[in-house]
Amino acid sequence: MTTLIPVLAVLLTMVAGAVLAVRRFRVSDDYSGGSVGIVIAPCVLALYLVAAAMGVVIGWEDFKDSQDGVATEAGAAQALYWSTTALPEEDGEAVRDSLRTYLSTVVEKDWPMMVNAGELSAQGDMALADLTASVRVLPETENSDGLDRLTARQELTNLSDARIARADAAGDGIPGLVLIITVLTAIPVAVLPFAMIKKGASVAYFWAAVNLAFVFGTVALLFFMGNPYAGVLATDAEGIEGTLAAFERADRAMLGLG
Repeated sequence: MTTLIPVLAVLLTMVAGAVLAVRRFRVSDDYSGGSVGIVIAPCVLALYLVAAAMGVVIGWEDFKDSQDGVATEAGAAQALYWSTTALPEEDGEAVRDSLRTYLSTVVEKDWPMMVNAGELSAQGDMALADLTASVRVLPETENSDGLDRLTARQELTNLSDARIARADAAGDGIPGLVLIITVLTAIPVAVLPFAMIKKGASVAYFWAAVNLAFVFGTVALLFFMGNPYAGVLATDAEGIEGTLAAFERADRAMLGLG
C-alpha cells in the first residue's frame, strides 16, 4: 500500500500534466524547434534515461546478489551438516538438531521480516546463537586430532557470514535519490509530447499516450522492485527449504544404515 500511493501520485501528475499541456500550455512552433525542443527536452530525456537505467541495474544486481547469497548460505548449512558425521553420534546429532531448528526459523521467521521490514528476526539470531553454542561445546575425543571440530567451526563461521550478508541485502534497495531524479524527469518526458502536438493531429495524441504509458511503467517498475526479498524481483526461501528437505532424506538414509 505504501508503494502504491506514490505510484498513483506519479500517474495522476502525468495525466493531469498532459491534460493541462493540451488545453492551456501548448508549446508553439517557434519554441518547439528552439530552446524547448533542442535544449530542454533532450537534456531532460537524457537525465531520465540515465537515472532509470541506473535504477533498473541496481535492482537487478541486488536481486542476483541475494540469490547468490541464499545459495551460499544453503551450501554452508549442508557443509556443516555433513561435517557432523565425523563427530561422535550424540554430539553430531545435537548439532544437526540445532541446524535444522535454525534453518526452519530462517524460513518461518526471517523471510517474513525481510519482506515486510527489510531486516532479520530476533528468533533467527537466537537460533543461530543456540547452533553456535552446540558447536562450541563439542568435546575433544580420544581418537580425534581435533580436525572434525575445527571443520564444524569453520562451516559455522561460513554460515554466520552468510547470515550477515543476507541481513545487509535485506536492507538494500534502489537509492532514494535515483528514484527522485527518475520521477522528476519522467514527468516532463511524459508530458512534453502532448504540449508540442498541433491541434487536430489525432495520431500524435495516440503516440504521446503510448510514450506516457511506457514512461510511467518504468517508474512503477522501479518503485515495485523494493528490496531483493520483496517486490517484482524477489528472492524466496526455496534454497533453504530444499536444504531442509535434503537433511530429512539424509536422516532417513542414516537411520536405514544404522
